[in-house]
Amino acid sequence: MTTAWVLLGAFGAVVASAVAWVAWRDRQRTASAENPGARQAAVVEQQCYEQGRHVTQNDWIHGGGLG
Repeated sequence: MTTAWVLLGAFGAVVASAVAWVAWRDRQRTASAENPGARQAAVVEQQCYEQGRHVTQNDWIHGGGLG
């Protein structure tokens, strides 16, 4: 039984240290490292796609579908 607790504790320590390392690494990233224009371009592209999709669905609903 002691062996099981030791193995479980070792596994828990490995998982906790991995989570801590990933959290530390992500905090090291800064917003200045990212391209500020890329996010805005992605938002604009998504909005254009959604607008086109909305128009297509509206035509489908009010246009009678396949008819």
